[in-house]
Amino acid sequence: MRGEREVDRVRRRRVRRIIAFVTFPGILIGTAGVTTAYAGKWFTAPPLLSCTAVERVAPAKSSFTLNVLNAGAVSGEAGVVASELRKRGYAVGSVSNDDVLRSVDGSGEIRYGRKGYDQALYVQQLVPSARLVEVDRPTTAVDLVLGPDYKALTPRPARPPVYPKDIVVNVYNTTYYENLGTTTLDQLVKRGFKRGEVSADPMKTWVREFAVIRYGEKGDLAAKRLATHVPNATFEMDARQDTSVDLLLGMKWKGLIPVGQVEKPPPYVAPKPTMISVPCER
Repeated sequence: MRGEREVDRVRRRRVRRIIAFVTFPGILIGTAGVTTAYAGKWFTAPPLLSCTAVERVAPAKSSFTLNVLNAGAVSGEAGVVASELRKRGYAVGSVSNDDVLRSVDGSGEIRYGRKGYDQALYVQQLVPSARLVEVDRPTTAVDLVLGPDYKALTPRPARPPVYPKDIVVNVYNTTYYENLGTTTLDQLVKRGFKRGEVSADPMKTWVREFAVIRYGEKGDLAAKRLATHVPNATFEMDARQDTSVDLLLGMKWKGLIPVGQVEKPPPYVAPKPTMISVPCER
């Protein structure tokens, strides 16, 4: 029995040696083959998917509601920002303190629903460091939430020049000279201005000097353009919300500046549309 067990042990050792002899070179050959294949660039890693942001035209400012909420900014800041946004042409909705029961960090948040993603990206141009936060909302309305680190909106872009064809002029005669208002308005219309009213001043103003140009907050550029035709005019702002201007003729009125001496506006250049950059994951 002892001799048989010894024979079995010898047999098993031989089998192990044969297996090792056959398997090990195969492993070496296989490993070398794979290494050679990679070195020869037979195998390549799967390509990385490229991702490029999409540029598209931003929504119109007046096409969606923009709410302004204060979530840690200076007291009253939401009202200040809302007033500025209205001047820039946005349709401002609610102006109040933020009622979400959690803290807002940094410069703030821009909250939007699925339908308002492009609108939110547009609003983010006003406060680039504000974080986009998607909420459950069925409309395109956007909340601009001012955080504790909010400082200011991005500066207004340069406004395009205003041309006479864009300006409605009302001429009010505050003197006792008849037909002075009608004659002056006819001359302005020939110079390209739009015809407005002509009469005595509804505000019953009496101008002792040459002329007064009266305008609202949105009509400052129009008033300046009209002033290039009117000598020695002074300016007066009122509460109107459109871009029309009033020309009040005073007692020292001598007529418009001759056409050849009027400062010409720059050549018209069609404005480029405002664009937004949509991240590729959307």
